[in-house]
Amino acid sequence: MTGAYVVGVDAADEFEREVALGDGAALDRLALLIAAHGDPVLDVEAEVARLDRLALEFGGHDATELMGWMGLRGFRGNAEAYYDPENSFLNRVLDRGLGIPISLSVVAMEIGRRCGVHLVGIGLPGEFIVAERDDPDRFHNPFRQRSMGVADVLALLRRFAGPGASLTPEVRRPVPPVAIAGRMLANLANIYSHTRQPAELEWVLRLQSAIPGVPPATRRHHVAVLGDLGRFWDAIRVLSGLMEDPTADSSDDEREADAAMLRQLRANLN
Repeated sequence: MTGAYVVGVDAADEFEREVALGDGAALDRLALLIAAHGDPVLDVEAEVARLDRLALEFGGHDATELMGWMGLRGFRGNAEAYYDPENSFLNRVLDRGLGIPISLSVVAMEIGRRCGVHLVGIGLPGEFIVAERDDPDRFHNPFRQRSMGVADVLALLRRFAGPGASLTPEVRRPVPPVAIAGRMLANLANIYSHTRQPAELEWVLRLQSAIPGVPPATRRHHVAVLGDLGRFWDAIRVLSGLMEDPTADSSDDEREADAAMLRQLRANLN
């Protein structure tokens, strides 16, 4: 897929503009702009309105009640096809009710936010959950459709991170919207890499590269995929941007390798 458009606007460009808002970025829009690459005719504003309608349907004011409503409404973890990319596309999660921990957490956060139930994302190793912003010892797991106390979360953490793991302030720190989008993209990059779908991987890497602090290795991976797709001009543009970026922390060996790759890409134009 070479591009996705949202009411005449390039979805990747719109994603970059939303990311640039930092902590003011809208989580629902970030997730839907990712989904627009899985469905090039997706109407993002219509999907935002669908979330509004779901919030009206829920109409509650308690996070535990929200977990129960989501279960009754048919939202559940897709354990049978965990690595289906549709689990990461918010519109398809709303269509099917199926998702993975992070996408179902986005649904909970966005429906909750509209109802005054303020939830924040918590990125445990191996599983993404939510906590109540105003009562951070109250946790909820949309993937498993349950509310959790501190002891429950500690048990889940140790299941994935080992018996010595503890619920440190770092583990409990809320994940901001742009970082949540980055995690969703990382899941998709892993899927498309393992299933050898370079066209899909390319747009994921492009969106990842728009997130501040992305490792230069991600941008180099993007260059390599563009080259494999025969998009040499695009690869040259991305690589030139990396080489000219004063914030890119590259070693001398990496800079030499970048220069060699740039020469090869230019040679491919002849």
